[in-house]
Order: sequence, then structure tokens, then C-alpha cells
Amino acid sequence: MTGGTSSEHLDAPGQHAWAPTALTIAGADSSGAAGLAADLRAFAAAGVHGTFALTLVSAQNTVEFREAQPVDAELVTAQIHAVLDDMPVAASKTGLLLTAETVAAVASVAARRLPQLVVDPVLVNGAGEPMLSAEAERAVATRLLPGARVVTPNHLEAGRLVGRDLGDEVEAWIEAARELAATGPDAVVVTGGRLRTGTTITDVVVRGGAVRLLSAPRIETRNVRGSGDVFSAAICAELAKGTEIDAAIDAARELTTRAISAGATRRLGSGQGPVDPLTG
Repeated sequence: MTGGTSSEHLDAPGQHAWAPTALTIAGADSSGAAGLAADLRAFAAAGVHGTFALTLVSAQNTVEFREAQPVDAELVTAQIHAVLDDMPVAASKTGLLLTAETVAAVASVAARRLPQLVVDPVLVNGAGEPMLSAEAERAVATRLLPGARVVTPNHLEAGRLVGRDLGDEVEAWIEAARELAATGPDAVVVTGGRLRTGTTITDVVVRGGAVRLLSAPRIETRNVRGSGDVFSAAICAELAKGTEIDAAIDAARELTTRAISAGATRRLGSGQGPVDPLTG
């Protein structure tokens, strides 16, 4: 039978299993640089099969975010259930959820079904301006974060989650990470890449009361679009492969650094170009 599927071939002796499978719950960036597209590229780069639930469709490019239309929360959960009902998802992650209804719906599913959840709490845009309502932000903090394995806010988002400006002091980031970790996640990573000063980028990792400071030289480039998505997706991919949390974070930082380096001198669009995890 050409082009079809025969049940006699399913689960046949000698079939090889697919690579580990991960799920991202995120929005579509029409430039292909961030969100869902970046997550799927990072999954592929880490050797993991990527599945997704689409939360919003946006009109944006490397210069500006013009508008977005959320996917109905019931359809978001239907996508998640459809994947989980059929495929062996080993780890999952969230990106931009946009509305309080979507956050609540995803949190409800997460409490029952989502394995090894990585929460990338996308709360601000490239200019640092809030993207979610106050109600949606509270839902992320109180309903989504407590059940996560890893949470990866940048320092601006961490500040919004704890309700104060953290500035550029690492000690303030550490305190915020500790506060967020106390709500339930196994690990919190406050990333420092959004801080545009200095020659070094420092990320703060808090896990089990212990603090790790991860520093690396800053790569001089404007092309960092999607770097946060790649980082959180790479952690998710490593967890799907069975990697321990600290090692997963370290591997994700290495992949993200390679992705930034690979795209550093390229020109794609007239604004902030994307990182490239696939050739990094």
C-alpha cells in the first residue's frame, strides 16, 4: 500500500525507538527566531524529538512585536492531551502563555500530566515591557512555578515574580532565586544575559538551598533573539534524555553559547537577529 500505514508493520520486531520526546507549550513568532521555532530547533540540536502545543499566533519580526492572537485555552489543552495520549513525552516546557486563562489551563494539566516541567516565564518583551496582565503574572507565580522541575526567568522576569526591581546586583538575584525556589521548583536559574553591561554574563542557579554562579565571557553581538527559549528548551531536552538537573543546566548553557556564537556575525533582518542552535 503506497503512502499508507499498515497495522501489521506497527511495533514490528526489530523496530528502533525514536529519540526521547519533549513537548513545548509556546507561541509562534512569525520571524521564526523565537518561541516555538526556537524551542523545536533546540530540541533537534540536543537530539530530541519535539512536539508542541501552540498558545498564540503573533505578527513580529526582528524589529518589532506588532500584535498577537491567543489560541483558545481549551484548544491549547486539547493539543497537550492529544500529544500525551499518544507519545512518550519525557519532559515538557512552557514559553509565552499570554493570557490568564491559558496559564490556568496549562497549570491544571501540569498538575496531573506534564512530566519534568521546565517553566520559562516569558513576562517581558525585548524592551523589558510587561507582556502579561497582572492576573496572568500571578497565575504563573502561584499556579505554574510550584510544580516545575526548573524555572528559568531572566533577571527582569525574576523581579516581576517576586514583586521588586532586582537591579544588576547578583546578590539580589540570588535572594530572588531563593524565594522562587521556596515556592516549589527543584531548581531556579536567574539568567543575566539581558543585562547589557560588562564583559561577563552571570547566571544564578539555586537548587536545594545551594547556590551556583555560572559565568562566561559576553559574546559581542546584537543577534540574541531566541536565546532564552533555546536555553530553557535545551534544559527540557536534556531532562528528556535522563540527564540530572545540574548537568542539564550546564549542557544547556553550552548549547546556548554555541548558538549565540554561530549567529553572532550574520545578518538576518534589520533588527535583532536569531541565534542558531542547529549549526552551533
